[in-house]
Formats: sequence, structure tokens, C-alpha cells
Amino acid sequence: MNSPLSHTHLQPPMPSASASRAPRFAELQHCRLLINCYAREVAMQEHTLAVLPVYQLAGAVPQLAGHHGQVLDITLPRVDSRLRVGVLHVSATANFDYTTPVYLRSGRDGWREADWRDLSRLLIEDLSRRAGTPFNDELLQQIGDSIATMQDVLDQQPATTAPRQPGNRNALHAYIDSEQSLLTGHPFHPAPKSRADWSPAEQRHYSPEHKASMALHYFQIPRSWLVCDNVDGEAATALLARLTGHALTAEPGGVIVPLHPWQAGWMRRQPRIASAMRHGEVRDLGPRGLPFHPTASIRTLLAEDARHFLKLSLNMRITNCIRNNARHELRSALTGTRLYRGLRDGMRQRFPGFHVLEERAFVTVAFPGEDGADKELADGFGVLAREGMADLLAQGVRPVVCAALFGNGTYGRARVAAVIERYAQYHGYTRERAARLWFARYAETAVHPILYLLFEHGIAFEPHMQNTLVGLDADGAPTHVILRDLELTRLAPQAQPLARALALDAATLSELCCGDERAWTRIGYCLFVNNLCEVIATIANGDAQLGLGLWSVLRHTLQDYLARYPHPSASRRIHGLLAGEPLPAKGNLLTRFLRQADRQASYLPLYHPLAVVNGAPAASI
Repeated sequence: MNSPLSHTHLQPPMPSASASRAPRFAELQHCRLLINCYAREVAMQEHTLAVLPVYQLAGAVPQLAGHHGQVLDITLPRVDSRLRVGVLHVSATANFDYTTPVYLRSGRDGWREADWRDLSRLLIEDLSRRAGTPFNDELLQQIGDSIATMQDVLDQQPATTAPRQPGNRNALHAYIDSEQSLLTGHPFHPAPKSRADWSPAEQRHYSPEHKASMALHYFQIPRSWLVCDNVDGEAATALLARLTGHALTAEPGGVIVPLHPWQAGWMRRQPRIASAMRHGEVRDLGPRGLPFHPTASIRTLLAEDARHFLKLSLNMRITNCIRNNARHELRSALTGTRLYRGLRDGMRQRFPGFHVLEERAFVTVAFPGEDGADKELADGFGVLAREGMADLLAQGVRPVVCAALFGNGTYGRARVAAVIERYAQYHGYTRERAARLWFARYAETAVHPILYLLFEHGIAFEPHMQNTLVGLDADGAPTHVILRDLELTRLAPQAQPLARALALDAATLSELCCGDERAWTRIGYCLFVNNLCEVIATIANGDAQLGLGLWSVLRHTLQDYLARYPHPSASRRIHGLLAGEPLPAKGNLLTRFLRQADRQASYLPLYHPLAVVNGAPAASI
């Protein structure tokens, strides 16, 4: 038998703790994020990108003279410039493994290393000329904010590089650790740590990356303002009182609602709330009750006993959006639960490793005589109660948020490498065989039920990295895939009669319902591009041959799905992918540049290797 690690390959270096705390680490990381975004959203679309060996490039970069890998070369004719950066290999999906800083040449000037301001200004100027719009200073500021936040997070990390293995600690603590360890964040966003409304002190007090824990802050509001719902019939305010343990009693005519402590301060500064407090309509009851842990989304908090999550409103921009809970999103979330409950037993029998966390209740407010100007303020009270992790933990599931493993830079890669090494040693596999078998289990557990919901029932959840948890067993192998965040559920035409039967209001029904193409775009991006592309790149860790082997496993997973569930819509979409049709990739850079709401985001075609790999099962090597 081969040694379990006898087939290890050259991998990109992991940063040491001291390197990650170096003053320029976050700047270098953001340069690479900008290249990721620009390559996928612009250069690949305009065919201004190439990956070649150093010796094939005209106009040598002196700083790359000793580089032995490939070089990513991007021309920017609109701004008379060129970018080059060392990478390990070609990537059809722009999941590059970078090995050098980014180098820039403008006009006939010589090559120089680009710092984040150079690169940001250049790309924003290029996009401005492309779109015929003014320079976007706001985006430049967001990138700077994100760098400052990321570097502060990295500076506060313990001085250790030992990867943390989920199976080696108390499962709940390991799960919380995974939610709070997104150190570099979304690899295809220009400013993944942008939280401009928080001071450095607030960042450290409230951010998951700083291992925060907090009590909620409570307001008493008039009962006449309250809007609420609960899928199980219990009064939503009573449910929240029980879940948070605040032990407060409302005065006659009033109800008590929880807020994030930062949101409570924001509310007190709003003229309408300040006036209501002066007149005794609203009372500030202060922080009380059980502690909660912020998770990867920042505003979703996990109770200390893990029995529930609360998704709170934050009237601040985090990456793309102001993060308050709009009423139609709250109603959509509970509708997602109600629709899925009708399918749950059948899904459990067919896909025992698949679980959807239920959204069970919400509270929000509507002001008397509310107009459009009041809506953002009213939505700032929105709270969503979600099923927690306690039942899954009691069943022996070891959950880890996927975003902490995949797409989390070299930190995630170190963690994944440790998990797969453990799996390899447990079974006596080579690393390559272990990687293929591990990925095969993950892909089937995630892909089959999500496609089944879409093609057989017309339901499209949002299974991107931050919304997806993977449950591991004692040997580190995936046994469960767990989805959360149902408020952006979309219903293709075949599911819409079920939604109409629930007698939803017109605004909620309009948000939920969409055409087949939009439903597919949701799954094509969230599951395949945001999720599986990152999983493959992370597991391959710079090994191009292994990466193609994992795409081969995914092709086999899709073929196997069609053999089991040959729905005509599934056949059309999957055969299209296997023949080389592109996937939809979300344009996060373009969305931020154009100052668009997330729902207005553009999707660009992303080509992939599914058509050129052989579809061999994982166990065939």
C-alpha cells in the first residue's frame, strides 16, 4: 500500500502568522482580489487576458526574471496599461493561485510593483472609461476600509499557524470557531471586509473575526406598531422572549423587541425614534439576557445553547448591501420554510445528509401612516428567528461553515489540507485518492438535493459558501450539507401555485416568483460558481492535475444525477453544462462600481472544464 501522503504535490506556500500580520499582507490580498474580479468580469469577457510562461511574454518584467511558473498577463488598452502577476497555472474559472505581487506598466514607463491604490485607481479608471461614468471614489474608499478591517483582524490572530481541525474539539466550539474565522473572506469581491460605519473599537467589539460575544439590546415599542408571524403558531414576541431569556415584562399596550447593540445606538440617533423616546412611546431597556455569538454574516447571531439563530437588522453597508431585514424578505423566509416543510419528509428519505435550517418567526414594525421615507427605519427593527444547530450536534454532526474552509485564502486551504490528510490517514489513502473521494461525497451530498429541489419542485435556495455548512464525521469525511438563509428563496413557475395558495401579499409573491432562467441563474452561480469552483480550487491547492481530476468527479456527479432523476429540465441544463455551456458568474466588482443594489447585479458567462474532463468516478484511481 502506498503511504497516505505519497502523492502530495507542490503547493503554494501558506503564510506564517508573522507574515499575515505584516503591514502589507491585507494590501497584497486585496490586489489579488481585484485581479480575481477584473479577470472574471472584464478581461475574460473582452479577451484581454492570457496565461503564459515567462519566456513567451514580450517585454520582460525584470522582477519576474527568476519566476518558474506561469504569468497572468492582462492588457488595459483604455488606460494604456498592462498588468502581470505570477500564477501556478491556467484557470478557466479565474481561480488563480498567485505566487508574486502584481506588476504594472503604464504607457512606455518601466515595470513596477503595484500597490493597492495604484491597482484600484487603474481598474476603477478603466471601468469608468468603459461605462462612460465618473470615477467612483466611493469604491476606492470601500477597498481602503476593507484593507484596514482585514489587517486589523489578522493582527489580532494568535501567533500560531497550526490548522484547526473541527473533529478535534468540542463540536459546538469548533462550529462557532468556523463561523468566526473568515479572515480573508469572499475571493471574488473587491472589498469583502468593508464595514465603513464601524470604528476600530466597534469592529473588535462586534465582529465575528474578533471572537465577539454579546447580549442583545431591548426596546419596548407600541404593540400597534408590531408586524409578526410564526410558522408554529406561538406568538412571535413570546418566542423571542423565551429564546433570548431577557426576563423583561412589557407594559400594557407595549411589546419588547431585541436589537443588535450597535443597531440600538443607531436607532437612538434617528429623529423619529428620539422623538418617540422623549414622548414615552419607545423605551430603551438596555442590554439583557443570554449571550449570542456573531456568525459569518455578522448580523446573524447564534444563541449560547445553539438552539436558535437570530438574524438582526444592521442599518450599515456590509459588502454590497445595507443589512436590514425588509418586510418582504422576512415573509419570504417563512414562506420558504412553509413550502419546504411539505417536502421535508420525502427529502429526508431521498437525501438523508441534506438539511435546511427553518426560518420560524419574525417581528418587525410598521409605523402609523408610514411612507417610503419611514420604511428603512421600520425595517431596522426586523428580527428573524431561525432553527439552530443543537439538534444536529446532538446527532453527532460536526458542522463547519463552508466559507471558513473554501474561498478563505490560505487559512482555509491549510484547514482543508488538514481535514483531507486526516481522512487519508484514517483510510490509508494517497492524498490524491482521498481528495477525490472526499470531494465526491461533498458534491453528491450538496448537488443532488439542490438540483432535485430546483428541477422537480421549482424551488431555488441560495447555496453559496456563507449559506452552506458541511457536516463532518469522525474521519473528516462529509456526511451532511446544511442550507440556511431562506429569505432570498426563488420559485420557478412550477412552484408558484403552491405560493399563491398561501395567500401571500402581492409584494412578497412578486419577490419570490421568477422565471426558469432566473431560478437557474441563482443555482448556477451560488452552487456551481461561488461554492463548487471554490471547493475544487481549495482542495487542489495549486495542483492543476488534481484540479482537473476534481472537475472529472463533478462531471460524474452530474451524470449520476441525471441517471437517477431524468427530468427534462434537468437534462437540458446538465447536458448543456457537460457540452460546455457557461455558468453565470456574479459581477461583484461591476455591481459595486455601478453603485447598484445586489438584486441588480449582472451575471457574466464563465467557462469551465466540465466539457473536457472524462467524468470518471472518484473511486476509479
